[in-house]
Amino acid sequence: MPSIRLTVTRLYALQDERMVASKATAKIYVGEECVATEEISGLTETPVYKYIHHAFPAGRPIRIEWDTPGFADMTAVEENTCSCCQDSPIL
Repeated sequence: MPSIRLTVTRLYALQDERMVASKATAKIYVGEECVATEEISGLTETPVYKYIHHAFPAGRPIRIEWDTPGFADMTAVEENTCSCCQDSPIL
């Protein structure tokens, strides 16, 4: 089963010139199909990962869209291994 690694590298809002926790809604697409909608909250400036499995063939274009009242940076890429599956190859 193909897997997508969602990486949140930055998530925060500014309040009185201080960084505070924020929320974001991320939609992950394989081709034109939305395969997951993730609600993310917290405060981070270091990468946080989540793995999302899907049933589409490997090699299709992957993209991510997000909405947040604060600041966020995210990426979504296809992975052949998955740490939640103990780094075994995905077949």
